[in-house]
Amino acid sequence: MNYFKPHSIDDILEMKHRGDAEGATLEYKSSLIFNQKNEKVFGSLSNEITAFANAIGGIVIIGIEEDNQRRIAEIAPITDSTKHESWLEDGLLACVSPSLRISIERIDVDGGHILVIDAPPSLNAPHQAADKRYYARRLFRVDPLLAYEVDDIRRRVASSPDGATLSILFQGGSVSFSIKNEGIGPIFDTSIQIEGVENASIAQQWSPGLSRPYTEPFRIIHPGETRHFPCAGFQFFQKHLEDRMDVHLHYADKDGNKCQKSYTYYLKDFHTTFRLKAPYEEVLEQGVKQLERIERTLTDVANDAKTIRERAFHPTGLNFSKSTLDTLIKGAAVKWPGEFLSYEAIAEILEVDIETALKIQQELFAVSQYIGGKNKALKDIELPDDIKERVRQRLILPD
Repeated sequence: MNYFKPHSIDDILEMKHRGDAEGATLEYKSSLIFNQKNEKVFGSLSNEITAFANAIGGIVIIGIEEDNQRRIAEIAPITDSTKHESWLEDGLLACVSPSLRISIERIDVDGGHILVIDAPPSLNAPHQAADKRYYARRLFRVDPLLAYEVDDIRRRVASSPDGATLSILFQGGSVSFSIKNEGIGPIFDTSIQIEGVENASIAQQWSPGLSRPYTEPFRIIHPGETRHFPCAGFQFFQKHLEDRMDVHLHYADKDGNKCQKSYTYYLKDFHTTFRLKAPYEEVLEQGVKQLERIERTLTDVANDAKTIRERAFHPTGLNFSKSTLDTLIKGAAVKWPGEFLSYEAIAEILEVDIETALKIQQELFAVSQYIGGKNKALKDIELPDDIKERVRQRLILPD
């Protein structure tokens, strides 16, 4: 789902404060719509929900009065208690063909309630509304589809890839994976399992701990999103596996159905990628050992750390508190393995904004981020001198 769905009155008020306007995935409706006959109510709303489902999905919020800029002017709740979510769902699904998956949520407010209809993009599209016509959402409008557009939707759905795919990269004596959601809906609780290797032992290769997706799954991966993450060194797998490497990708779809895809690789096919440790890898190992010593030291002051977390907690790309991160960066002369860091972690470590962190990740560490990528030298990247100096001091640079 690539749009915001409110679940409470606070969410509605947040939308009003932000100035969320109607658009390709959002429609506001007055509660006065229920003053019409049922067939007109269901007919009008069936146009809206099928238009969303035939396009990229969206929500209809009933109980909102708009201003002239299509934003929330005021909340005017539904006062008729018989106009509830079950009644509305039954009426809508009865007049939509083929069957459509929607969800309707009730938000109770002073004086009545609001109904939120969520119509995600459908794998069963195109859908007909009550008038037996096909519709699609075009920014603010709901337009009838032409015959060729209906055929295009059928071809799009038939060719839509399903769910997640896994890719592996053997490079420089190390193994890493990428998971990409190639479907049109989010996937949940995504993890991998390598036959013959304990996930916990893989996580331990990256002390102080790389938990996801080994001992803790990725909770959600949105459509089009890719998660890159390191695995372990080539020698590690040579010790645990004879040659064949069977990797199982596990995830659940939006309906809670559990899915598994399996991939088979052979270590001998990638043997030429293995080599002796490069200097930066030696530095990485030394940095990891230094981090372990720091971790043991921090354990001795656990009571103080608890107070610090409560007063100064700030999430980072590394899931450290702000105070702990400051200690590691400034007090221990630690250099971090930049090619394995997320852009959020780079932003925290270098104390730069997200845009600058993305630029550093995409240009300085392109080889590890993209297949066929080419790293730029730090001197060739357009950055302020003080940030370049922080990069040199705090990150392990590629050869």
